[in-house]
Amino acid sequence: MAQMALNLKAALEARDTGVQRVASKNSVFISTMCGIARLLCRQKGSITADDLREEATKRGLEPTHFNCWGALCRSPEWKRYFEFVGYTKSRQVRGHGNRICVYRLKNEF
Repeated sequence: MAQMALNLKAALEARDTGVQRVASKNSVFISTMCGIARLLCRQKGSITADDLREEATKRGLEPTHFNCWGALCRSPEWKRYFEFVGYTKSRQVRGHGNRICVYRLKNEF
């Protein structure tokens, strides 16, 4: 049992290190997408990753690594402005109908 706990801890640390690395190389993309997400949220009331990916495609925006999408929702800027409100199924083919998070702007903004 102790070995599993150590393996889990190491795995989580490696994940977090990877997220930080991707985020640092995509800081402009993350900041831009947070701004776009705020605009979309004001228009629609809530947003999902599908909404953000569609908008990024329309604007010709793309991160340097696909894991940046996960780093976006873990960023301090994201946590400052958005709150989790539930789940929905992905509309995108590559999402395979998986469950994705729904966010809205926090009340103070």
